[in-house]
Amino acid sequence: MALLWQLGAGLFGMLAAVLCYDTKVALGLGFGVVIVMLSTMLLGRRIHDAAAADVESGQRMLYAGAVMRFVFVLAALVMAYSLGLHLLAVAVGMVLSQAAMFFFAASGLRAQFKRPG
Repeated sequence: MALLWQLGAGLFGMLAAVLCYDTKVALGLGFGVVIVMLSTMLLGRRIHDAAAADVESGQRMLYAGAVMRFVFVLAALVMAYSLGLHLLAVAVGMVLSQAAMFFFAASGLRAQFKRPG
């Protein structure tokens, strides 16, 4: 469900970028959204695996996953630069996707702590 929020935010941002700027900016924004979506999927997989392991092993898995996601994001940024995408647009796409993830998590917390009646 969180990925759908990120995808929706990305599509909205890309549409706004196409209407206000040009397709190259929209592609950069979309690339940034995809980077964060893939990073979210990698994090989810690591959390799932770490939950099934003992505490010490789970911590190692989470730290290794953080390093892997960091390297992935750096490699994706290098790829975006080599493709000639606007890095500012890529960064905006990443922030937009993270904001969508924040609002998804906040809506879940609000529902969890809502008082009955």
